[in-house]
Amino acid sequence: MRFFLLALLLASPLCVAKTVVVIQSYHLGYKWDADYVDAVQSVLGDDHDIHIFELDTKRLPKSEWPQKVASIQQSISQLQPDVAILGDDNAFSLMASHLVEKQIPVVFLGVNGGPAQHPTLEHELVAGILERPFFAESIRHLQKVLRVDERFLVLMDDSPTMRNAINEYFGEKRSAEVYGSQLDIVLTNDKDTWLQSVFSAHEQYDAIVVGTHHTIRDSEENYIEPKDLIGEAFTRSQVPIFSFWDIFIGEQQAIGGFTISAHQEGLTASRLASLILKGVKPNRIPKMKSLSGHYVYSDSGMKHWNLKLSPMIASQANFVE
Repeated sequence: MRFFLLALLLASPLCVAKTVVVIQSYHLGYKWDADYVDAVQSVLGDDHDIHIFELDTKRLPKSEWPQKVASIQQSISQLQPDVAILGDDNAFSLMASHLVEKQIPVVFLGVNGGPAQHPTLEHELVAGILERPFFAESIRHLQKVLRVDERFLVLMDDSPTMRNAINEYFGEKRSAEVYGSQLDIVLTNDKDTWLQSVFSAHEQYDAIVVGTHHTIRDSEENYIEPKDLIGEAFTRSQVPIFSFWDIFIGEQQAIGGFTISAHQEGLTASRLASLILKGVKPNRIPKMKSLSGHYVYSDSGMKHWNLKLSPMIASQANFVE
């Protein structure tokens, strides 16, 4: 059944035009959201009526989330969509139960939590892709790039997405061994703690690997723009910075890595939604995990750290800039 459905994802024609809503945890200015929304538009946009909503939970304080949710719920009741695509954990936790209560099928992507965090994942109207960063594969890859297998600092914000990603793979541990390398994991929403971890990393680590850094605030609770944060880290770090996600790779950002692609996640979610729009029941579609990683590297970052990829990896990599 799984392989039959995957074949349908690629081969089935689209159905008569229907209404699709995309509900983002974040906002279109965030590259992850922009990439998967672009993928949704490329698959469904020519044949269906698509409406996009931003929960904006990385920038809005939590006290303002209920008002935002209520506004989107009101819009949903007016649109009566045929399917809803939810991006990431916050959109799922805030919107999924309401949607299935209204008998609206849900397709999710970018969700790191499991049924313990999100019981609605098991609902018969829900299908989608569980986002699972390639932790082990990434470390194995970086060992080859750096030719070391000593210590790595994994540095992330303390958002629901990152907590779920870490807990899914490492449990409650914040120090672990992967392929013989020691990983120390820091999750924080405090700007000073995040930056100090970068500045002192050379004292213990061979490299830093970053996750999201989009819920970080200073001591006065001012929101810190992610590009400003990673730009300062790039400038002042004494060890190279890599990433588990392709959206953080580029000029004055992370150098590269073996990463998840938001665009690919969006393509898969859109094809699942097209199956539902053609009449396939969501509970007939197996839950999936992130399908494949890819090598992405920044030309300027490679030069900055005087790093070179092996001919084999370079031939498979996508280079930005």
